[in-house]
Amino acid sequence: MDKRGVSSLIGFLILTAIAVTVMTGVFLWAVPNIQKAQNSDDVSAMENQFLQLHAAIKKSASEQARASVPFQIKKGRVFLDTNGTNNNSIVYVANIRLPQPYSRTFIGNKTELGRLGIDEPAYMTELGAIEMTLHYITLNDTSSNCYRIRLRPGQQSAVGAGSHLIFITWAFESNEGIPGCIRNTTEIVDVNMI
Repeated sequence: MDKRGVSSLIGFLILTAIAVTVMTGVFLWAVPNIQKAQNSDDVSAMENQFLQLHAAIKKSASEQARASVPFQIKKGRVFLDTNGTNNNSIVYVANIRLPQPYSRTFIGNKTELGRLGIDEPAYMTELGAIEMTLHYITLNDTSSNCYRIRLRPGQQSAVGAGSHLIFITWAFESNEGIPGCIRNTTEIVDVNMI
């Protein structure tokens, strides 16, 4: 047997093994980082959808109108919480692997009472990996007249992964009591997720 042929074959096999090892290492390092970057993009897209939803709810409440917002959910679920810990809120929850877990207030100032004409009628928080909450608060003016938007569930108040439409419909105006307020105006808005 030719020694040169054997040594060339061994050299080729060693180079191939080194190349496969390097490519495997790069693949094992890159894939999770690419997935985290894609997940961050998904969270940003969800933030934009929540901004559109918030704008539609404000418009429906102030103009006594109807609106629909297309909603794309890749992972997790969106639901209306009218009785739980996030009363009067729309919540998105998903277990998404992110480069760094979120903990921030995205809209508003995370208080239950704001100033009419100055503050947003809602605040949105983001926590963990990930929970987004769009929560509607009470606004008052200098003479303790209060205004708020109250969300009311439609026929379907929760959706999972997929393409959906969220219908926002002004239902009626109510004078239901708000503690600490002299005059109360509550805009009741129906939220139906299809």
